[in-house]
Amino acid sequence: MTDPFSFDQNKRFLYAGEFVWNTIDIFLLERGMALLYEFKRGRVGFITYRELEDDYVMYDFPKETLVECNDNPHNFRSDIIVSRELVFVVLDLLRLPYVSEEKDRLALYIRNDLILFVSIIDPDESILKMFNQSVQHFEDKRIMKESEPEKFLCYFLDALILNDRKFLENMEHNMSVLERDILNDNSDKEFINEILSLKKELMYIWNYYDQLIDLGEILRDNEMELFPVSNLKGFEAFTKRVIRLNENVISLKEYTVQLKETYEAVLSFKLNNIMKLFTVITAIFLPLSLIVGWYGMNFYNMPELKWKYGYSSVVVLSVFVVIFCLAMFKKRKLL
Repeated sequence: MTDPFSFDQNKRFLYAGEFVWNTIDIFLLERGMALLYEFKRGRVGFITYRELEDDYVMYDFPKETLVECNDNPHNFRSDIIVSRELVFVVLDLLRLPYVSEEKDRLALYIRNDLILFVSIIDPDESILKMFNQSVQHFEDKRIMKESEPEKFLCYFLDALILNDRKFLENMEHNMSVLERDILNDNSDKEFINEILSLKKELMYIWNYYDQLIDLGEILRDNEMELFPVSNLKGFEAFTKRVIRLNENVISLKEYTVQLKETYEAVLSFKLNNIMKLFTVITAIFLPLSLIVGWYGMNFYNMPELKWKYGYSSVVVLSVFVVIFCLAMFKKRKLL
């Protein structure tokens, strides 16, 4: 007879007998943690990181996963730990459109009989709300007892990117407005800061989608054979959606480069116009400087010095030179 409290030496998990699950249920209820739901094949639960620290031995989760939960708090790319019967990942979740704000952090323990959501950083309880909304979806349709835990996970992952396409479309529209302002010469000194802010946000979003793609591909490939092959289509569809979103982000990143180049081209055009104006002014006054220098020599035998109309003639000649130069520049479209 199998001891319900024993560990299988060939497996790293508690013997999943009904007695053990009932013991875990009673233990969680006594501690006030009742977010554990029964599905057709296994269970889905939600706990906080503090509860995980107390209970990971009961679930027989590797201790290094606890370290990973608090590792790289400022980075997106967390390692995905994959063993024969466990997939563990830490996700830093973006709350669009509040990209620059502090990220929520969620850990996922995925086994064939249990998917456990661990809230690590969730100051506004948005992760818990999303989890409860997913549970409500299955309860409203009364499909929880007929569904597997992986379908719940797939629905939760889809909810993470539900409105992202609309956000990216709005971002693209705002960038097109910036481009129109550049071409209409309505951009201000803060334009470069706006471009840099957009590039930073897109970098965050790109890394966010990249980690979701990594997770989706691992679940889709199912190399550990945690799930039936018939339930992998949802993960494949999720991965394709995130890849398309990521491609949109890459296009927007290229768009920001184009905006910066357009802005620099407009600045260069303005500078060229200013330099052209100074060149025209210099070209106009150059012959006048020659006339002034010529008659400023005051040689004794210069007849114009004692001529009655000498001064008036020089004035008329100077005016004529200015008018001639302006006409020539206008004809050559330099003015």
